[in-house]
Amino acid sequence: MPHCIIEYSAALAEELEIGQLVDRVHHATLASGLFAEKDIKIRAIAYPHSRNGLTGRAQVATTVKLLPGRAAAQKERLGTGVLAALQTFLGDSASSSVEIVDLSPAYFK
Repeated sequence: MPHCIIEYSAALAEELEIGQLVDRVHHATLASGLFAEKDIKIRAIAYPHSRNGLTGRAQVATTVKLLPGRAAAQKERLGTGVLAALQTFLGDSASSSVEIVDLSPAYFK
């Protein structure tokens, strides 16, 4: 754990190296100090059709799914770090967001 799911406008792949985006999220997640590197799982999914308000600007939405039990301050540090990494990498290319989600313990072993 965690599972980091990066959803992005497919057009971004024409401007940016998506593998580097994945690496940035990986490094920010590791830098949080909450996880061993071997436990971090990241995947990126391109959406060929997306819309961002009236602007048409590309978007990146990252969801970080965690086992329950992290303190609010830990989740805030993780989310802030991942968002900063996204914003630094993306610049003005896309809007970005991060959501931290606690998984239900009933559905994993």
